[in-house]
Amino acid sequence: MNKRLIRITGIAVILTIVLVIAGILYAAHFASTVAANQKHTAPGALKVTETPIFSTGPLQTFQIASNQSTTSYSVYENLIFENKPNNNAIGKTNAVTGNFQIRTGTSPRVAGMNIIVDLRTLQSDSPRRDSYIQQNTLQTDTYPYATFVSVSTQGLPASYTDGQTVNFQLLGNLTMHGKTNAETFAVQGKIDGDTITGTATSTIYMTDFDIQPPSLANIAISQNQVLVTLAFTAKA
Repeated sequence: MNKRLIRITGIAVILTIVLVIAGILYAAHFASTVAANQKHTAPGALKVTETPIFSTGPLQTFQIASNQSTTSYSVYENLIFENKPNNNAIGKTNAVTGNFQIRTGTSPRVAGMNIIVDLRTLQSDSPRRDSYIQQNTLQTDTYPYATFVSVSTQGLPASYTDGQTVNFQLLGNLTMHGKTNAETFAVQGKIDGDTITGTATSTIYMTDFDIQPPSLANIAISQNQVLVTLAFTAKA
């Protein structure tokens, strides 16, 4: 009986060692795959090209309503030893402020957008993740804010009336972690009286901003690509 117990115990130990080794090898393979996909050339900042406003009509200023707006990130991560091999980490904050100008009617225009996000307030479903991101990734003690300043637009319609939903591209400069790069946001929005609602999304790369994607001993790894979304309400 003792010999049989010893044999079973030995087999269990061997299986455990095999599983651990397999997990380590898989982690190393995944980490190398992620690293290979993390290469990206930072585009640098855009030059300001917004043209002066002539006699085509005045612009109206809209202010972001922070209590009705959210900035979020979504990044693919692999938490191997937490049994979450395909997990999207999502963090959000309402600490977003800013304003922009709109002209409707013929030759509509979106100009002067200036958005500020307090990165220190980002929260996900894991306080441990949030702490690591703030201390080691974004380093929010040194770089607490992300800012976006518009430069130009593409794809606006020839005319606009209230209640119409439009889709266009907003080009501008995103600054965070001490670096500024050109980014393009896909915007969808509409005006209803003195209120604008919509979303703006863009895929950015951490390494463009000298941010290293988190990788803890090859067992907690995130991709370089990050989906950034601003869901906004703005008031005239």
